[in-house]
Amino acid sequence: MCLGYLWLTICLCLLLQQDLRQDLAQAAHILGIFPYRHISPYLVMQPLVRTLAKRGHNVTLITPNEMPNDIEGIRHIRVAQLNECIKEMLEFDQVLDFMINKWTESALTAKALFNASHDILSDPGVQRMLHDRNERFDLIIMEPANLDALYGLVEYYNASLIGLSSIRINWHTDELAGNPAPSIYEPISPVGYSLETSLLSRIYNWIHIMEEKLVEYLILRPAQLHLFQKFFGYSAQKMSELRSRFSLMLINSHYSMGKVRANAPNIIEVGGLHLSEPPELCDAKLLKFLDEAEQGVIYFSLGNDILIKFLPANIQELLLQTFAKLKQRVIWKNELLDMPNKSVNVYVMEQTPQRQILNHPNVRLFITNGGLLSVIEAVDSGVPMLGLPMFFDQFGNMRWGQLSGMAEVIDINSLNEDILTETIKYMLGNQSYSLKAKEMSQFFKDRPMNPLDTAVWWTEYALRNRNITRMRLNLEEVPLLEYYRIDSILAFSLRFGLVAVALIFLVYTLFLKNRQT
Repeated sequence: MCLGYLWLTICLCLLLQQDLRQDLAQAAHILGIFPYRHISPYLVMQPLVRTLAKRGHNVTLITPNEMPNDIEGIRHIRVAQLNECIKEMLEFDQVLDFMINKWTESALTAKALFNASHDILSDPGVQRMLHDRNERFDLIIMEPANLDALYGLVEYYNASLIGLSSIRINWHTDELAGNPAPSIYEPISPVGYSLETSLLSRIYNWIHIMEEKLVEYLILRPAQLHLFQKFFGYSAQKMSELRSRFSLMLINSHYSMGKVRANAPNIIEVGGLHLSEPPELCDAKLLKFLDEAEQGVIYFSLGNDILIKFLPANIQELLLQTFAKLKQRVIWKNELLDMPNKSVNVYVMEQTPQRQILNHPNVRLFITNGGLLSVIEAVDSGVPMLGLPMFFDQFGNMRWGQLSGMAEVIDINSLNEDILTETIKYMLGNQSYSLKAKEMSQFFKDRPMNPLDTAVWWTEYALRNRNITRMRLNLEEVPLLEYYRIDSILAFSLRFGLVAVALIFLVYTLFLKNRQT
């Protein structure tokens, strides 16, 4: 009897050991490359890489110093030079204030991207990794943002490649994903891009995107090719080939937040990924301020990158005067804690628990610059927005909120006390904004899987399935004439043209005969 139990125990141990070996065999070596000294990409990336590490994968991150903070179970390779590069760029930006034109801006962008790729590939820690023969990676995750020289790592390690975009999808991401559909293309820079559907607007937008493509082909890509060849010795053809190696794209967006678009199967919407992190809680004083607001609360924040002290004095003054006129309480994210002339209905905080504030039932309006993560949090909480966009994707984010009916937008250049006050009062007095915000929140949340589970499942899918041809369109196998049915259009146009010419000739002949008689 004892002998039977002994054999049973041994068999169970062997089975458990075999299962453990199978789990270990499934553990992958993953390299994440996130070079930007900007908080948003890391807020999107952190929950994904932390969960992958908890699931037994070996994750290595290449990032600047101190951003993000060290994540338990993850190896960090810090590239100190990335911090210096960003400082230099910011100083240059402050000197210029605004770029002279698109081409000047593009030259600066190319320089910044060139420096980022160079700083990563020449970093001592990265070089040690490259020269370590025991180092291997099954998967590389990176932001799809014109850092083409880094694609050499994909070939070097014979790894799969996926993109994790912290911003909305644009034509560049579409091309990398193998999703060539000009009718749904969106620009990299939305400034000057029209959301109208008239023929003239479409022509203008086509020109806008063609200019961006020229910038990439003539300025951005050649600079990256120089580094690609310097550090890896691969050909230009190889870099072009590696651009089509993205097995899938994880996009920080969701169809409920904008227009519905046609996506290839490898474009996965994971908007709200950062919401899986636990929110920061309100302290007792702030919670009391929120709870006792009988007329409701307005929350005002310009995000993490815009400091109130850098706003012109007249803008600061009009904000103070506007808030003083309101019967609602105002929570203002503001590093100037001792602002003079601050009215009693204004609660100033340098750092705010934004998600908890937006989730409070007394919050009736969110005044924001329109950063994507803030917009996602407002949609998730069902809070109407008043947008004051200032740069990059903020204009497009707020424009789609306005078209959905849950937001209004004010041009910061035409902002004055009367416009701001009247817009706030109008939105608070019109229930349609609140109803539309709650409707959008319901659509945003109603999914078969939450964003984090979706991102993890598809990441591991890319690890299990290295053959990407089933998920993306191979443009080389689909002739341009066939893909856009240009042959059919030409044939139809020819037939229509012949009939039209015959009719015109007949009418003209009859006209001449009648004229002679």
